[in-house]
This record gives sequence, structure tokens and C-alpha cells, in this order.
Amino acid sequence: MPAKAAKQGGDHLKGLFELFSNKPKLLILVHPDPDSIASALALRRIVLRKCSKVAIAYDEEVKRLQNRAMIHLLKVHMVNVKEVKFIDFDLVAVVDGQRDHFPLLANKRVDLCIDHHSVSTGYAYRFADIRPEFGATSSIMSEYLEAARVKVSRSLATALCYGIKTDTDNFTRNVQKPDAVAFSRLFPRADYYLLRSIDLVEISIHDLGMFRAALERLRVKRKRAVIHLGQVTSADLLVIIADFLIRVFEVQDVMVSGFAEGRLTIIFRNRNLRRNIGALAKKAFESLGSAGGHRYAARAEISLQCLPRPCRRMEADGEVLKWIQTRLSHAKAKSLRPGGKAAGLCRL
Repeated sequence: MPAKAAKQGGDHLKGLFELFSNKPKLLILVHPDPDSIASALALRRIVLRKCSKVAIAYDEEVKRLQNRAMIHLLKVHMVNVKEVKFIDFDLVAVVDGQRDHFPLLANKRVDLCIDHHSVSTGYAYRFADIRPEFGATSSIMSEYLEAARVKVSRSLATALCYGIKTDTDNFTRNVQKPDAVAFSRLFPRADYYLLRSIDLVEISIHDLGMFRAALERLRVKRKRAVIHLGQVTSADLLVIIADFLIRVFEVQDVMVSGFAEGRLTIIFRNRNLRRNIGALAKKAFESLGSAGGHRYAARAEISLQCLPRPCRRMEADGEVLKWIQTRLSHAKAKSLRPGGKAAGLCRL
């Protein structure tokens, strides 16, 4: 670790330990995502001997299969926050988030916060370390572990590596030098095969039926693959199918749509160098909901109320595809007119 980072980690650690002078009972609250879970595990490891009790509680259902795989394979023990009495704990911590990121904390105290998101104002913690210059809270926690001279177990190193990987989108988004340093320090101690096993988990047995339905409904014309799946269990399934189809040699453009959680979600993938699919999706659908992305990947989400009435029926496959294609065609034609302005990009 560079000398400056080591000193900074030591200073933060000293401030953190001041809260743990009387063997308190600590509750760590997380969103059940990899960076948050890994950061909670690291905090627990650092203060475990200074506490009479440490519990990690999650605030919402674990839906994403990869997150569930991480919890299962790394044997992470957490409890539902609904089963917790805050009065039983002396200290409440949040990691990879801040007090206002957890609605259930509106009328409750939060003593310490470690996070990498932009600072939310209006609340004073007894201890806070919020560094938006980091791409992942797991990277910050790696600094604490190093400063505390804690021996990092294989499972903890694996969790932290996965937390950094996911929050930086495999080092393609918001990655900073401290994230690369932390990952390079942790990876030799991690279990590569467990990391890969977590990454490979994408679908359940139940979802295999949707893959068959997708192939049956697949239309390919002029190197463009199009599918509307109707009602699906999760929008993540649309992403998985789109990512699979863009790997087909004869396909350059993919559009997969379906209804999930009261919205029409449309996933776009593209290998056509002359087309910016993110700009096109934004121009076509932003006025109806959220839409945008990048040159090669984009997404649009539209509530049912914003759809034409014939498209709101789950079985209206033809109407939905026709409506999507019409809006894309109009957006493309508009962008090609003289003087037309290119659509901006947004990250979804």
C-alpha cells in the first residue's frame, strides 16, 4: 500500500475504533448487493473482537441470482431487518450507502457510515468515511483491513474482489486507482474458482422455459434479432437473453422486450459500428420513461400507463413489437434530417 494511503487508512481506523471502547453490540445494515455485503463482512472482521455482538441485516429481498449465489457459496449469514430490534444494539452502521438510502432509517439513529457514493447532507454520524473518489466501498474496506493488519481469509478476499468487480462493472465504470490497488492486493488471496462460479450463475431452472419461448419467438431479419417475451419474472432475464443473442455470428443488432414489475422493459445490444443504439433508444423512448445507454448497449423502461392501450395486454406481442419498431423508425428518421441534433447519452 502506498505510504499516503496507509496513513489515511490508519487515521480512519483510529477514529473508527473510538466508537468501540466498551464492547458494544453492533448492527450493520446493507442492501443485499455484492459491494455492500462484502463491505459489511470486512467491517465485522475488523471490529469483531471489540464487540460483544455483531449482526448483519439486509433491507430487501435478494432477487438477483448472482447475489444469492454469492451468499450461498461464501456462507454469508445475514438476517432480515424486519426480525431485528434496533433497541437491542448500541451502534448502528451502514456500509455502501448512507442513512437516506435506507427508508426504514428515517426515524432511527445511525452511528457510523462508510461509503463511496456522493455525500448526502443533513445528517451527522458519530463516525463517517465517505469517499466518492473510490469506485467501490470494498476498496475502502481493503484499506481498513490493511491498516488494521488483519489476516484476510480466502472467503473475505473473494467477497471483496467480487464487490469491486460488480461496482466497477468489471473495471469499465467509475474505476479509480485505489480500486485497482485494492483488487491487486486481494486477488492473490481470493478463490478464483468461487469468483467464476458466482459470475456464471445467471438463470434458474424455472427460467429455462423462457429461453425455449425466446427461441420460438425469435425473428431474425437483416442481421437483426427481435423478441418480445410478454410477462417475465425479472427484467434481468431479458438482459441475459440479449447478451446471448448478440454472440451469434450472423446477428449485429438485438432487441428483447418484456413486461416485468409493471413496466415494459426493452433491452438493446449492437455490434454495428455505424449505429449508436444508446442515442437511438434515448431519442425514441425517453419522453415516455427512462431510456439511454451506450453505443453498444442500451435499455428503456416504460410504465404501462404510458403505453398505447392495445400494447398493455400481456398477450399483445404483435402490437408491442410494431409500436416499438415505429418509434425507433421515427427516431432514426428524425436524427437523419438536416439540422437534427444527436441525442445525448445517459447511464441506466
